[in-house]
Amino acid sequence: MSTIVILCDHAHPSGGLAKVAIASAVGLAGRGHRVQFFTAVPPIDPALLTDGITVHCLEQPDLKGNADRVQAALRGIWNREAARALEGLLGTCPANDTVVHIHGWAKALSPSVFPVCRKSGLPVLLTLHDYFPLCPNGAFFVFPEGVNCPHRALSAGCLATDCDARARHHKWWRAARHAAGALAGGFTGGMALVTLSDRQRAVIASHLPPGTVTLPIPNPVEVEDHGPAPVAANRQVLFVGRLSREKGAALMAGAAAQAGCPVRFVGDGDEADAVRRLNPEAELAGWLPPDAVLEEMRRARALVVPSLWYETFGLAAYEALANGVPVIVSDNCAAAEAVLPGENGFLFRSGDAADLARCLKQLSQDAEVERMGRNAYDRYWRAPFTLDRHLDRVEEVYRTALSSGLSHPVRARAP
Repeated sequence: MSTIVILCDHAHPSGGLAKVAIASAVGLAGRGHRVQFFTAVPPIDPALLTDGITVHCLEQPDLKGNADRVQAALRGIWNREAARALEGLLGTCPANDTVVHIHGWAKALSPSVFPVCRKSGLPVLLTLHDYFPLCPNGAFFVFPEGVNCPHRALSAGCLATDCDARARHHKWWRAARHAAGALAGGFTGGMALVTLSDRQRAVIASHLPPGTVTLPIPNPVEVEDHGPAPVAANRQVLFVGRLSREKGAALMAGAAAQAGCPVRFVGDGDEADAVRRLNPEAELAGWLPPDAVLEEMRRARALVVPSLWYETFGLAAYEALANGVPVIVSDNCAAAEAVLPGENGFLFRSGDAADLARCLKQLSQDAEVERMGRNAYDRYWRAPFTLDRHLDRVEEVYRTALSSGLSHPVRARAP
């Protein structure tokens, strides 16, 4: 039994990052570990109010929810309250039996937690649910142009690039926050980086200082085995997620129109009007609860992941595969590594609507779609990304951190 300190901006499942952090905390407590959940933003998820977990909540709003915009800007760059509270907590943890695991910091806790973690002398892991430790806007993506960004954080090229999704002054603020973290010792020194996929590890390789340890721990996928969906009888292809530039929603709308393929979008966002303009026949369902999304997925002929940015994992793709639904994935997405072209789906060139349309046209044969769906289902359930499997890997890394430090990578298990 060890003490695990988990850092996460939100104490409730505000998104995929917090959902993983909370599930991990609950699972580790269930396995007998003492979990200290350090967070800023209430409300506290009832799942965390269980034996083995102590929640330390600062009762602060996140950046977006703070009505005092000046306070939000200053606290987002350096949250002094978070640093002081975390220093006090880590000072009470047993020195030879504690691991610190950072899941989320960019929406409330701020870069202030990094020097505190290093100063503690405890082994520290940082899961890259996004790219904020290595990129001011967190995505290696130039949103106004819709292209991936090659620049290193705070380089001349980085500072000269207007890359923020909203406004240039947001980029200036993000650069200031990144500079504050860099001046305090950086975001990667003295800790190991947890990556979610091989593709993500390849994306960050050139941005890491020599000797940085990276450890693969895929996210858990919460999905039940309902058997393979009747994909051969289905006609629509499906998109699930934000209708935004980086997610490729407009690209998919245009490609589906070009291929003459019926398409349905589950989600909403700034690109909704562009989707309607490019494909008047497209169906837009808006945001739906998880059970309804599952129903939509099982009524789809294929799921398309057309993201233009470097997705870190690709949860929807794995959920589709688990349900025997073929996937069509952009070749620069992390989910691309789950695709065997022609076997359980297709890959297309990122940003290329014509190539995506080509893949959509290959779904015309019912027998082929049924074969790929069955392959998708069988291959996924041979090695599913269950929470137990995720926790096994997490504990393996923690044991290594406590016994021999994190100076050498931990060998990944075979998929």
